[in-house]
Amino acid sequence: MIFAFLIGYFSILLDEPSIRWQKWIEQEEINLPYGFSPIFEDTNNIDISLYSVVDTVNFVQLCPTLKYRFGEWGGVVSPYVRLGGDYFYPRIKKFGVYSDIPRGSIFYKNDNILFSFGKDIFSMGPAFENNAFLAPNIPLNYLSFTIKAPKFAFTHFISRLGDYDGVEYEWNDTSSGYLTNVNRYLGIHRLEMKPVNWLAFSFSEAMLIGGESLGLPFELFAPFTIYYLEQYNQQENTNILWNIDMVVVKGRFLFYLDLFIDDFQYESDPWKEPNHIGFYTGLECKDILANNSEILVYYNLMSRWTYDNIMVWQRYIDRELPLGSILGCDYDKFVLKTLYPIGLFKAGGIISYTRRGENRITTPWPVDANNPATPENEFEGTNFLTGTTEKRSTLAAIIKYKDLLELTAGLIYFQNYKHEQGTTEMLPLLELKLKYGI
Repeated sequence: MIFAFLIGYFSILLDEPSIRWQKWIEQEEINLPYGFSPIFEDTNNIDISLYSVVDTVNFVQLCPTLKYRFGEWGGVVSPYVRLGGDYFYPRIKKFGVYSDIPRGSIFYKNDNILFSFGKDIFSMGPAFENNAFLAPNIPLNYLSFTIKAPKFAFTHFISRLGDYDGVEYEWNDTSSGYLTNVNRYLGIHRLEMKPVNWLAFSFSEAMLIGGESLGLPFELFAPFTIYYLEQYNQQENTNILWNIDMVVVKGRFLFYLDLFIDDFQYESDPWKEPNHIGFYTGLECKDILANNSEILVYYNLMSRWTYDNIMVWQRYIDRELPLGSILGCDYDKFVLKTLYPIGLFKAGGIISYTRRGENRITTPWPVDANNPATPENEFEGTNFLTGTTEKRSTLAAIIKYKDLLELTAGLIYFQNYKHEQGTTEMLPLLELKLKYGI
């Protein structure tokens, strides 16, 4: 059984979020856009990143990133090589290694506009890791622009996802038997507002659209619309997802709150379908224990059927990986991390506790919505932590040298390992991150 440490493995190629947050705490002002990355830094350099994890599976990945600007135009490219770890992207091995170029973007950037296109990885949302709305689990072919002003930022994002080839519907361990080949597209727009320097909030909406022999869906090119209205007015069969979040910076603290809505039952549902939601909250404290110390605490929760769908091609995944949280659905996670300065180093520790139910994004839908609701054709049971809950406790020490190197070493204790009642397992954890700029 492969069980990863589950950080978003491509997140190492993006700027460390805590560096930005500490800057906001110091200046007591949030910079827009606060919940969209990458924003393509102004520096011209080469970053060399090495990331190694030893858990129930071992892997090492190397990913140099070259960034260069020509006036207001620029580019980013990052070749990627990995030894080991065949359960996350990329999964196809050549000459004994997994390789790709997950970042390859051209961008135009000035004080008010950021326009970019190509292939890249993204994070959308305020969470410290594993954003529910869009997380850096897989590179996407895309086109995006951000308009920025002192009090607001608007981002519009379009991506061509991988095609789906298989049965159209899947429910209750049954499929429609009808095979389909669907072109899939993802559109996202995000509006951020900052009424005062210490408070910012946002509304984001995603539309996953597709169909057989579907050309380019021009609905995605209309930024100033509401996808939810497009779905009904144009009679399009799409999957709509929403995200509402906020960030507050006060004194030595940064606080965020995030509500992810896959589906919300605003009226009674005959099949007794529950709400499909996620809830994230976190707090970062700076200079509390000592000057340059850090305390980070957060909690993530996703309900049972989040990201799932009776129409298989509308599941919120791409090439079998979640577009949102890498942990998928039916889980919650608590993390406490502290770092204390000792000269050029920081030392501390991390405690985390994760519970996972048996549902997955690929679990067949429990009802056939094309037939009337009956006691045999309706949602039942709990909407959170279903079946035998696997519990994972992590205790580890951390040594960090500036922002260049971070070593985490500790133990992981499982209860109900692999969802088998009463089965326990103790495993070592060793994680090394190295990022060096030239």
